[in-house]
Amino acid sequence: MGTEFVEKATPSFKKSWDRARTALGTADLFTRTPDRAARTAAADILGDARLQAGDRLTVESQNGALVARRGNRDVARFTSSAPELVKAVEASCGIAKGTVEQVHELAGVAEISLC
Repeated sequence: MGTEFVEKATPSFKKSWDRARTALGTADLFTRTPDRAARTAAADILGDARLQAGDRLTVESQNGALVARRGNRDVARFTSSAPELVKAVEASCGIAKGTVEQVHELAGVAEISLC
């Protein structure tokens, strides 16, 4: 008697799992989708430039490398940025917005996230 019940009930359990999976995958008014995560890369601080966390910079593509600028002045240079990051900046007319996430003063390096 117990095994017969399990055999009869098995298809209904699978159906309810399928319905629940469909409900999870269906967007509604309150569905929150994850935002795009910014890509972060390390850049060497140039000269006597002072950077702080939260500073907004402009990142430009120059000769296949990326340079962070504040106004008309270069403040940081990305030395070993990922090729995908360089291609993404070049695809957006060679310019992107950047935000300083962390500054490592002893190393002279800043972590800059690109939007």
